[in-house]
Amino acid sequence: MRSLYSQMLPAMAVLLFATTEPVRAQAAKNKVAPVIPHYDPPDQPFRMAPMPQSTRSIVVPLATNLHLAFDTALLRTHTVWSGKGLALLGPQYGLPKSPFISTNDGTVLWTMPPVFPWAVGGAKLFPAKLPENALFNGVSTKGGVLTFHYEIFIGGQKIPVAESARVELFGERAAVVRRFELGPRKQPLRFLALTMPKDSPFAFGGIIAMQSAWVPPDIEPGRSVVVLHVRGLKAQALSGGWPDVDYEIERVSEAGTEKGNERVRVKGSEFRIRCDVPADAAWFELITTLVPDAASERKFTAAVAATETANLGKPPLGASAKLASSSPKLAVGEKMGRPSSVFTSSYRGEAFPLPKEANLLVGGMDFLPNGDLAVCTWAGDVWIVEGATGSPAAAKYRRFARGLAEPMGLAVRDGKIYVGTKQGLYRLTDTDSNGEADLFECLNQGWGYTGSYNAFVYGPVFDKAGNFILASAGHSGRWDSPYMGWGIRISPDGAKLDAICSGFREPNGIGTFGPDRDVFVSENQGQWMAACKLNHVTPGKFYGHPSAWPAPQEEYGKHTRFDPPAVWFPYKLARSTTGIVEITDDRFGPFKGQLVVGDFQNAIVTRVQLEKVNGEYQGAVWPFLKQFQSGVNRLAYGPDGKLYIGGCQAPLSWKAVAPLDFALERVSYTGKLPFEVKEVHALRDGFELTFTQPVEAKAAADPESYDVTQYGFKYHAKYGSPEFDHDGKENAATLIKVTGATVSPDKLKVRLKLEGWKTGYVTMVRSLDVKNAAGESLVNDTFWYSLNQLPKSATP
Repeated sequence: MRSLYSQMLPAMAVLLFATTEPVRAQAAKNKVAPVIPHYDPPDQPFRMAPMPQSTRSIVVPLATNLHLAFDTALLRTHTVWSGKGLALLGPQYGLPKSPFISTNDGTVLWTMPPVFPWAVGGAKLFPAKLPENALFNGVSTKGGVLTFHYEIFIGGQKIPVAESARVELFGERAAVVRRFELGPRKQPLRFLALTMPKDSPFAFGGIIAMQSAWVPPDIEPGRSVVVLHVRGLKAQALSGGWPDVDYEIERVSEAGTEKGNERVRVKGSEFRIRCDVPADAAWFELITTLVPDAASERKFTAAVAATETANLGKPPLGASAKLASSSPKLAVGEKMGRPSSVFTSSYRGEAFPLPKEANLLVGGMDFLPNGDLAVCTWAGDVWIVEGATGSPAAAKYRRFARGLAEPMGLAVRDGKIYVGTKQGLYRLTDTDSNGEADLFECLNQGWGYTGSYNAFVYGPVFDKAGNFILASAGHSGRWDSPYMGWGIRISPDGAKLDAICSGFREPNGIGTFGPDRDVFVSENQGQWMAACKLNHVTPGKFYGHPSAWPAPQEEYGKHTRFDPPAVWFPYKLARSTTGIVEITDDRFGPFKGQLVVGDFQNAIVTRVQLEKVNGEYQGAVWPFLKQFQSGVNRLAYGPDGKLYIGGCQAPLSWKAVAPLDFALERVSYTGKLPFEVKEVHALRDGFELTFTQPVEAKAAADPESYDVTQYGFKYHAKYGSPEFDHDGKENAATLIKVTGATVSPDKLKVRLKLEGWKTGYVTMVRSLDVKNAAGESLVNDTFWYSLNQLPKSATP
């Protein structure tokens, strides 16, 4: 066994790593109240969050005041610190929109450079990028032990690695123990155990035999000394040297997420401590601690040696240190829930009384085979609503998982829960059937993630072939961050990622439609987006917003045209479209085969009817349901034929016209048929309207009963667009003449003949004077049809 020493300056955290001090300093400069971070509870098993050292960080609490951060992008431990846990920032924790990069407030004990830490035995240098075929496979908390699972590909061989970390007591001194369990291989490996740049606060002391009492003479009294031991390997496993290095450190920052982060080049000699791992070694451990003097080091070294001798090279007893005791969180709703305000003669809303501790900022939801509802939250939890299809007051809430990176989509397949997060696509499994997930498999993390507040990934949904489909936000993106703004297809096994289509800004809604499971994405108004819209995810299409690689860099931000959406949402109706779900049967009224689409800001649900014209989707949108308790974010059609609505809002950033920060509601069809325009079909010379009830023929046959106008938008980089008429007049619409209205014999259809209309415009049709046989007006008298094309055929 070998031991290593280095000096550590107390100020190293200030010199090397971002803390929350800049945030407080900026707040003081701007004379605003400083942001007080959120901290996870002590029993939190892990937290996925962006940090200055890596956007794909997973932080593990080794003890109440000791924390380790692992980088899934390079499969390395990047930081170990003492003090408070990760300072969590962002609206999902009830904080402002900025700052949002999480930081550590404590004292950094050691760090590792942004390089892949594994190499073939004897190598002097380690690659600065993740080698091809190396994969992060996920996290396990089985048996109370948090383990990182990944695969390295070295010497033409795939080698599974299980890496865990814990605190272990040696005599009177605690140490961080990193354990590595390796799969079979033919070649020896080399692992980068510790580094010390020449100009860092570290001053390397030397390598000495464990049995030696010699302490390097340059260690000053009063300075703490980092001690590193290896256990489970033969003597001479550790070695050190000063190789020439050349790599970059990317410092993730708020501004850098959009404009590009500062990159610091490290070139020259750097002390690196390597651990040589024989081909037949199944495991080894690296033991690290700080000691105040040589005498303490000798005691510590002797205690480590005793564990090695006592176990004769076998894994030491208690090697699998337990996480803080945690059992599935069970909760019930508040006794006095706020009653639902969603109520018409045809549809009735019910509100679930929610437990406050759930903080149910709904980011995704889907039903399990037993009828329970799985819900993921913006803050990273997954809750199971047990008895969701029964009485809302009797529902129970079980926390299934926590610590995920801002998931904005959840889907269930074969009883398994899949969650789309900013960092990756995960499958969550409860392997020991205790009611809580203990296996978090990363199926794919192949897209770029800048760490931006806006860098959400929406989905997944499943296409007809069983592939996962996700939509990545291009909002606040960069061209050099792959797949931002793209529709992404991932094979069922997670092994293959393909880009489908591009041009998404903030596609905060994704769903499937029809027997072929065609995928649609709802888009938010903003830069390059004239208004909210519904896009059919079609290979090769571009929907308007500048997108990252693999789009050509020379086209970034220079487009002059885009592929039209299936539906434009009028700004007066919907300002922030969200979740999408299809009504698949008749239990929810007369709208089977249509979509319902949420709107966050206005806290409403709209109704969308689609048709194919010349092989491309286009269609109409109506108002439908309103007055939900929170911003409508996700929808699910239940096995009971009812619509479930998950809401959220963040008062300091995402605000909705609704009273609550989060809500879960259910809407049922009462059985009373509403009088509505059920569907509309484009003809070569007008529209054919189908009603849910027979119309009163005289008024319906009068062209004066209908007001029809058309408007379009401008495509530009500015936020949104005014409406323009045919002549280009701003904030205006062109009046379209209704030259005829023919009522069908059964009085369920009216054929409108129009004059002067054009393709490429939104057509608004208002039917104020149309009534049913009982003299009742339409529940919703206006719809908006996106007329991209006219049918080539003269019949609908």
